[in-house]
Amino acid sequence: MLARIEELTESTRQVADNVAHDLRTPLTHLRGRLEKALDRPLDLAQYRALVADSIGELDALLLTFSSLLRISRIEADDRTAAFRRLDLSAIAREVVDLFDPTADEAAVRLRLYDTGPVAVIGDRDLLFDELSNLIDNAIKHGGEGGAVTVRVAQNDTGPVLSVSDSGPGIPIEEREHVLQRFYRLERSRHSPGNGLGLSLVAAVASLHGARLEMADNAPGLTFALHFKF
Repeated sequence: MLARIEELTESTRQVADNVAHDLRTPLTHLRGRLEKALDRPLDLAQYRALVADSIGELDALLLTFSSLLRISRIEADDRTAAFRRLDLSAIAREVVDLFDPTADEAAVRLRLYDTGPVAVIGDRDLLFDELSNLIDNAIKHGGEGGAVTVRVAQNDTGPVLSVSDSGPGIPIEEREHVLQRFYRLERSRHSPGNGLGLSLVAAVASLHGARLEMADNAPGLTFALHFKF
């Protein structure tokens, strides 16, 4: 029990550090932009541009807090009340169709392989969001001209949903950390995002009793969700 308390305390401290680091930068940019506006006269068009940029910064911050609250609610509340029998392949097809234009724009080949209906018990909206986050990450980090492959299958132990990309992957020593809130790889520090997508994936997987596995795709990475019967 003491070990678990220490683990939770360290996790809380790490989250607080990451929140401070990731939110300080946009807030500093926002304050600097407004301060410059006070020091020099601007015409109407410039004021409109300033307001639009400031609203964009604030929207990004609000999205970060919204994602953080959603993860906390998933971890704390009894969301199994919304569980029902679902076809995992049908959900995968919907999400892949949704991200087809994004993949085309990024010059990434997005493919789906499924073996027909695969039944799971779960929350459709949460599973939809979970897969959306995995595909979104794979497209962003797969690199131009890369490939993202989504697979849905039924094996001897239960349903399996996986997303593979052909990007640089994640070092083995960092794979556990990327599931923590606000944790971002150094190479992703200056790219858009709040470091909460994989935390949401981990929270949804835990709620559904699914095992989340990361494996090399040579090149790239595969995220696989192993559901129980």
